[in-house]
Amino acid sequence: MNVFIIGMNLTSLILSKALVNIGCIVNVLPYSKKSSNFSTRTIGISKSNLNFINKNIIPFNAKKFHNIKKISIFSEKKEEIIKFYNNGENLFSLVEVNRLYDTLYNNLKFNKNFKIKKFKSKNFKKNYNLIINCEKNNFISRKYFSEKFKKSYNSTAYTTIINHQKIKNIEAKQFFTDSGPLAFLPLAPKITSVVFSAYKNRKLNNQNFKKFVLNFSNNLNIKKFSKIQKAKLNFSSARNYYFDNILLFGDGLHQIHPLAGQGFNMTIRDLKILINIIKKRIDYGLEVDSSCLRNFEELTKTKNFLFSEGVNFIQDFFKIKKYFGANHLNNLIKKIGKNNKINNFFIKTADEGLSTFNY
Repeated sequence: MNVFIIGMNLTSLILSKALVNIGCIVNVLPYSKKSSNFSTRTIGISKSNLNFINKNIIPFNAKKFHNIKKISIFSEKKEEIIKFYNNGENLFSLVEVNRLYDTLYNNLKFNKNFKIKKFKSKNFKKNYNLIINCEKNNFISRKYFSEKFKKSYNSTAYTTIINHQKIKNIEAKQFFTDSGPLAFLPLAPKITSVVFSAYKNRKLNNQNFKKFVLNFSNNLNIKKFSKIQKAKLNFSSARNYYFDNILLFGDGLHQIHPLAGQGFNMTIRDLKILINIIKKRIDYGLEVDSSCLRNFEELTKTKNFLFSEGVNFIQDFFKIKKYFGANHLNNLIKKIGKNNKINNFFIKTADEGLSTFNY
């Protein structure tokens, strides 16, 4: 079974590895070169998704990941309003994007079923069973998947990595400030990733950004900031997941606000379903064609849209709550967070998405 993947990014690599593992021949078109634009980016992978990756795709060295056992949410005044803690168990694991990318690429480049190809437009749709586009903006996206649900968050994400004094560093912290959500995401006892989503595309120079971070750093004794990078934040969700034998996948399929750290986790949940569909077809000796993509859309589209809207609701809620009596709403959130059933529901949903719910 021949698959053509467009894009040379983290999503395309983990998808390629999953496909070659089940016997597919994968050709990848590096539509855009790997960029240093995500050199300060980190991703959080939920416990169930990391277990899936280690078991079905590639066993990662545990030392590459840093486990998070507690998530705390704070107000502008640094008051803890809700926390998620599951008896000391890991809630999710953090890793630098570059490290994950390099591990996957170094593994794939020696696999005989994985090849990097140049694009040949003549009959390219007919030369492959499936074509999977893992790019947000290219000729495939513009031609076949231009219709999307879109929304500007009117926010700019600032990212950096800080070096600080050695601490246990197993607690992720999110401050919902009046200027935007600010997250501290531990990567090691002495290293933490910082993500600030500035409302109204607020422009900060490096010095002002550092002062802002220091104000919420809780005595980390920061010694060094890495390069500070920024990017505009937008929401998008594809109206159609496939056209003929072409599938849209990854960020091109759905792009959400980073405050919940769920973007890549949504992609991994999609990957589980897609690989299961293709593997069953191969095992049963059936043709792998556009009907696989239709099945994939039926199983994922509604859940992905609802999950995305849930993240949007959280983002909007904390953005406007200051206009509706922040103290009263904070107290309400505290009461909700103390309810074990509700708390466990949020933990389970963040870990597994809406995969356990039926519609």
